[in-house]
This record gives sequence, C-alpha cells and structure tokens, in this order.
Amino acid sequence: MLSLSSPISEVKGVGETTSKKFSAHAKLGEQVSIAAEVTSITQFRTRRGLIVVKARIADTTGSFDIVWFNQPYVMTVLKKGTQKMFSGKVVVNTFSKKMTLQNPTLEDVEKDEYLHSSRRVPVYPETEDLSSRVIRTIVSRVLHHTPNIPDVFSADFRAAHHLPSFDQTLRLIHFPEDDTNVETYKRRLAFQEVFTLLQQAKERQKALHMIKVPNVLHITENDRLTFEHTLPFTLSISQIHALEDLSRDLVQPYPSNRLIQGEVGSGKTVVAAFALYCAVKQGTDAIFIAPTHIVAHQHLHTLEPIFKKLGVSTQLITADHPLKEKRAKTGGIVYIGTHALFQHAKTLKPAVVVIDEEHRFGVEQRDTFWSAIKKPHLITMTATPIPRTVAYTVFADREVSYIEEIPEKRKHTTTKVIAPANRAQTYERIKKKILNDHIQVFIVCPFIQESEKETLSSIKAAEKEYETIRKIFADFNIALLHGKTPKEKRDTIFTNMRDGKIDILVSTPIIEVGVDIPNASIMIIEGAERFGLAQLHQLRGRVGRAGQEAFCLLFTSEGIGETKRLRILETHDNGNELAELDLKLRGSGELLGTQQHGWNTLKFASWFDTELIQECKKAIDQEIS
Repeated sequence: MLSLSSPISEVKGVGETTSKKFSAHAKLGEQVSIAAEVTSITQFRTRRGLIVVKARIADTTGSFDIVWFNQPYVMTVLKKGTQKMFSGKVVVNTFSKKMTLQNPTLEDVEKDEYLHSSRRVPVYPETEDLSSRVIRTIVSRVLHHTPNIPDVFSADFRAAHHLPSFDQTLRLIHFPEDDTNVETYKRRLAFQEVFTLLQQAKERQKALHMIKVPNVLHITENDRLTFEHTLPFTLSISQIHALEDLSRDLVQPYPSNRLIQGEVGSGKTVVAAFALYCAVKQGTDAIFIAPTHIVAHQHLHTLEPIFKKLGVSTQLITADHPLKEKRAKTGGIVYIGTHALFQHAKTLKPAVVVIDEEHRFGVEQRDTFWSAIKKPHLITMTATPIPRTVAYTVFADREVSYIEEIPEKRKHTTTKVIAPANRAQTYERIKKKILNDHIQVFIVCPFIQESEKETLSSIKAAEKEYETIRKIFADFNIALLHGKTPKEKRDTIFTNMRDGKIDILVSTPIIEVGVDIPNASIMIIEGAERFGLAQLHQLRGRVGRAGQEAFCLLFTSEGIGETKRLRILETHDNGNELAELDLKLRGSGELLGTQQHGWNTLKFASWFDTELIQECKKAIDQEIS
C-alpha cells in the first residue's frame, strides 16, 4: 500500500532508471485518439533510406490515413483487420490540405479502461525517454494503490467553501469522468495554493511578533520634523505617510517588517533614510544594502550630504571598501554597501536594516544574515511595480507602504515604439538633440555577448551594439558598461557621465535601478520585445530626472509581432497599472526577476484572481480568530 509520501521507486514497474527520469521537464503537445480497424497497411523505403509505414483505418464514420517514420516494427503488430486505438498528432498537408495521423501510439480496444485515449487525456511535462504515456500509467498505479488520501481541510471547511475532498480532486483531476468537473477540481487546487501561501505568511508574522528586539527605539514627533527640515526639498503626502508608518513600526518591541514600494524617482530612499537616522540617533548602527556596487555608490552620493547635516556618520562597504575598525563613539554609523555587508553579520549589530530591491539577493542568504544580526527592524524597498493583489498575497507577512506621487519636477516621458525601418532617421534626430540641447543618451541591450541560444540575429548585444554606435555617432563620446566592467573603469564612466563628458552610454540592464544621471534625456531600448512592461517602465524612469523633456524609444527586431503590447507604454505611465497588464499578457513568470517564496509556486491559481485571493484571506482571518 502506498501513501503520498512514498518514493516513486516503490510504485510497481518503476525502477531506479525510470525514477531518475522524473527529475527533468519539457513540454508535451496535445493528442487525438481514434478507435478504428486497419483496412490496409504497406511499407516502403525512400531514396534517402527512410522507412515509411502507411496505413488506412476506418470506422462507421469514415476512413483516415496514418504514417509512421522509421518504425518498421509496426508491420509486425498491425495487420489488415486489426482493431486498435490510435493516438497521436494530426498533420495537415500544406498543398493537398489532407489530414494524416503521424507516428501514433497503439492501444488495444479490448481494454476496459483507457488511460491514453478515448477520453480527456492528461498531458504531463516529460524528460528524455520519459513519455507522458509512462507518467499516466504510473500515476494511475499510484492512485489505485493509495486509498483515502488525507485532506488538509475539514469536511465543514470544505462545505463552507464548496470544495471537493483532496482524495476526489487528485483522482479526477488526473482522470476526469467528463469535462464538466475539471474546473471544480482546478479551483480546489488553486484555493489550496493561495490559502497555504497566506497561512505560511501569517505564521511567519506571528513568529516575528514573539521575538524581542535588542534595542527598542524611542521616536518622537520632533525627530521626524527635524529630519524633514534638513531635507533640501518638500516631502510628498505619500512620503510623509510612509514616515508615519515607520515611526509606528520602530517603537515596537518586536522586529518590524515593512515593504516600501514606489515608482522610480518617487523618493523611497529618503523615506528609508529616516529609519536609518532614528537608529543612529540613539547610538545604534544601521545598514543600507544595495544590489550592486553602482547603486551603493549612488545611495552614498544621495544620502551622505543629508546625514552630514544631521550629524550622522556614514561608511561605504563593498568588496573594494572593507569594513574599517570600529571606533569608540557615542553615536551610531550608517553602513551603506553591497552584499559584502553579509560577511560582517556577527560584527555589526544594527537596530535597522534597509534592503534595496531585495529580490536581487538570495532568499536564504538574506534570511541567514537577518538572523545573524539579531533580527533588527527590516525595511525593504522595490521600484518594480507589483500588482496589489500579488503584493497582498506574497507579502502577507509584512506591512506595505505605497509612495504614489512622482516629484512635481518630473515630466511625462514620451515613449515611442520604433520600427527597424525608422531606425536611421531616429539616429539623425538624436544627433541633433545632443548637439543643440547637450543632452545625454542611454542605450540598453538585453545581453552582454551574442547568445548562442538566440536565433534572432537582430537582437543587439551590448558589446556589438557599442561598436555599431561608435560608427554611427563617430563625432560623439561613447562608453560601454556592463556587469563585467572593471570597478575602476566603471567608476570613471559614472564620474564622466555625471560631468557630461560622455554623450551616449551603451549598457546592459545594469542601469535599471539606482543610477541617477540628471542630464540623461533619451533612453533607447534594443530588442524591447525581450523585456516585460514593468521592466521597460523602470528603465524609462532613468531619464528626465531633472525635469527636462525626455524620451524612451523602444527599438524592435525584424519580424517581431509584439508592437501592440509595447504600444501600451505609449499611453500608460502608471507602474502598477502596467504591472497588472503585464501579468495578464505574459503570465506571472518570474515577477521580480529571481524566484522568491511564493512568486513562482502557483500551478493552478492566478495572481489576478482577486475573488479567490480575497476568499482565502477571509478564510485565514476566520481561522485565526
């Protein structure tokens, strides 16, 4: 007898070799099935030596042609008058429009139960030498020898939410009796997926509230006003609300966990700086972790003047700037750096940790670091537009502050999709713009080097594009930047960009976050169809940051039919709206670029099924209460 936890090797007919085949995955297409009698069958060899078996089958409705390639054994199992179930792919001849069943599998029609034909047949991901047919057979055996599959939901709970049992669901989702009940079982699995995610998040939140922070912070209204008056600009309403959220968080006796979400340039960094200030003001340290060396330098450049006015010391920590020996002091220090800070988990004991674009760090790496530094108050930030239904599900264990406004000085960035035929004309206009208005240009490419896996030759790699741009813009200063650019050269490039010595910077998406070049006014994105709407929106947020007129030009490749999707950016400039549209158009995929807890685990549920999400949230709240 089997249970759901039994290893697959215990299933009859599954040995060590077959067991290993279940580890990799690839897609398998749909099949059609025909139960019929063989009326004729022949075999011949082509001029190139290919063995072809052709047969005609018939039933009461008519006849059909079948062909097998390089499968001579068929002649030994099929004879005229044989009755079989034929399952395979139908191919339509381009010229004759005649349909043929190619390389079908065979099944005896005398069998009482059909697993592979004459029914709605399940199709599974497969690996080499492990067909969907084999998987169906093994799944059938597992279900047959696994009675009374346990359920995580009680009978009363299932009745309240109109859910079938887990036992019934597993059996009929694999082998449905008819088409009408499939959606019912899909909904049961979708409900369980979302419910489990929310339940795990609530449990993490409950466990967090049981932890005592080593340093309880004391924040007054005067602290917030002092911080605000030090700033060289006026905070937006959303920023002020976020500061108030942080003020309530940081005085709690347990570690707070808050996400600050806002558009590129909305002022998330300054909001996070308030929490850092509150920590060091009371003599404890604070940490600000950036995803890249470039972004760490950018944050230091932005925050150091503000902290200096507040009497707060800062220190940069990257692979090239190691931690200095800590000195005796009455106040704390704000450490701004990259993942190099993770190496100092036992040395530093911060009261507040801010992580910028946390999804760019490994989940286990981040959690280990957080635990090693005695679980401080955690503030995470993201400029990646996240649909709110997704955020409320995935981030159910934390509070979320939204910064809605963009600074008034920021103007709308004009976005245009540029077809290949208009490329040369566009380049000429850019030349005039650089000469007359002294603006700077970003050109972003999807890859550092030409990918061997890419078949679209017009997709520009950064290094190849750099050489092309140098020829087209021969009278201008051009630079190249990517993740493999040496640190010294990288620093020089950004210094020269800020000083206006570089006209055009060709780069990979490394400039997507944290890079602030006020004079950059034009963003060209090569192979724009390779990016999601949310990422394209982030990239265009890198231009027009000083309030000047700005343009985002989406260059597409030959033969790409995605201009309809890209043109959405011409009329939409709200990141959250774009994220919702992108989710519906492209599916969830890897919403934040790298897999996080909950992001890519949904197999049956949909991130934009708000009704299901809300029902699960309500059910969780009722369970807790």
